[in-house]
Amino acid sequence: MIAKVSAFTLQGLDAVPVEVEAGVYNGLPDLTVVGLPDAVLRESRERVRSAVVNAGYQWPTRRMLINLAPAHIRKEGSGLDLAVGVSLLKASGQLPGLDTDGLVFAGELSLDGSLRGTRGILAAALSMELWPDKVLVVPADNREEASRGTGKVVALESLAQLRDIGEMRKRAAEAFGKPRSAGGCGAAPGEGWGEEGGDSQALWDLSMVKGQYKAKRGLELAAAGGHHLLLIGPPGSGKSLLARCLQGILPPMKEEEMQEVNRVYSAAGLLRPDMPWITRRPFRSPHAGVTKAGLLGGGIPFRPGEVSLAHRGVLFIDELPEMDRNCIESLRQPLEEGRIILSRVWGSVTLPAKIQLAASANPCPCGYYGEYPPKCKCLDHEIRRYQNRFSGPLLDRLDMVIQVPRLEADKLRDESGAAEDSRRVAARVAEVWRRRQEEAGAGSAGLDAMQRQLTRESRKWALSAYESHGLTARGYYRMLHLARTVADLSGEDAISAASLAEALEYRGGFPD
Repeated sequence: MIAKVSAFTLQGLDAVPVEVEAGVYNGLPDLTVVGLPDAVLRESRERVRSAVVNAGYQWPTRRMLINLAPAHIRKEGSGLDLAVGVSLLKASGQLPGLDTDGLVFAGELSLDGSLRGTRGILAAALSMELWPDKVLVVPADNREEASRGTGKVVALESLAQLRDIGEMRKRAAEAFGKPRSAGGCGAAPGEGWGEEGGDSQALWDLSMVKGQYKAKRGLELAAAGGHHLLLIGPPGSGKSLLARCLQGILPPMKEEEMQEVNRVYSAAGLLRPDMPWITRRPFRSPHAGVTKAGLLGGGIPFRPGEVSLAHRGVLFIDELPEMDRNCIESLRQPLEEGRIILSRVWGSVTLPAKIQLAASANPCPCGYYGEYPPKCKCLDHEIRRYQNRFSGPLLDRLDMVIQVPRLEADKLRDESGAAEDSRRVAARVAEVWRRRQEEAGAGSAGLDAMQRQLTRESRKWALSAYESHGLTARGYYRMLHLARTVADLSGEDAISAASLAEALEYRGGFPD
């Protein structure tokens, strides 16, 4: 007898439909899995055997064959365990009343027969539109995550509940189409996980930063315009604190942005049962020793990297010059295109990477070059080699280079409480974002449109700055983009020479 069960496998961030075919034949007891399974799937034979027995079913003492179709697509992960177990039970005649034609299975089996949460469930739920008449069966740990993508979900605690799935499926069909409460699933706005979870709460407030008024002004500009920035200064000057405050002044995500972010985290297996939905913009801070695969994505099995995990949020790299040169230069495509294209033997994958890069660096290996009184012990060639770890093309993609000098003594004792908190800055940033969306809808966000917003005086000033500072065409556009942000924060319709002058101040580099 042959049984067929519908399932999914994950390829990048996409759920690819898979048909699991099980056949039971006469012969010596054995289980063979074909159809390009990876090592995790080949090991599923032992997991499925133990789960079937401990769930109260009989393990067939005959020859069994599992085919994962289509055979030319590589199948990865443990998310096919449940489909394999159900197909074997159906083929051996132990589930005579179960209509598998109307079900799609996804989940990992434990040895005791219970179901474990698995990654990529959100992608599978969003792909259920391919099968409008079917119901998605997932582990109970993935119930909330799956319900964000489709209304027809059945959640199982264990393999033994397959006997009751008919009634559960009926209840799921009745509930489909009913309005779901907004607060019944996931985190409320303002709640979060902590930094390593990617949905970190804004624990860092701008009011915590003493002094550094120009740097805070630059941070507000960066948030308002989505500009990439590099903070340069000696150790302990506040670079990391400033960068961590960036998340708290960005506007909240829209619903479609949340779905994009959660799809990445679901594919990475980072969504948790107690926090199945990320609501805040991600803030990722990988160590400078991160590998290229860890940064961009890859590995076996395939996982999205830190850049994609920071999609629609902030990627903060502390001590950027300490990162491997190949990793640094690999950031060019994400910064320019907002995506990552990875080519592998089995195909290519496109990952989202619309990030805001915030990086920090010391001016030299010891960190004290340019400070007074002089403390730097580095030799000239050591300083040049350290600063040359940034290539010209990468620096050209950074809109802002902000100097963060050593804090003066009188600023340390400033207890006036006059410093603005993140809430007030975030309100101004949100207003700029609102204006930008209106301008984008009117088609006034491109280079030609921004040049039309220049006055006669500012147009001459911009062309003069282009020649005198040796800007590239990209650098010229980014200067105009930053100047447009300055004007928006000031409530000006045209880009003045004063706005251009402030924007040009941030087109610098390391201190001389």
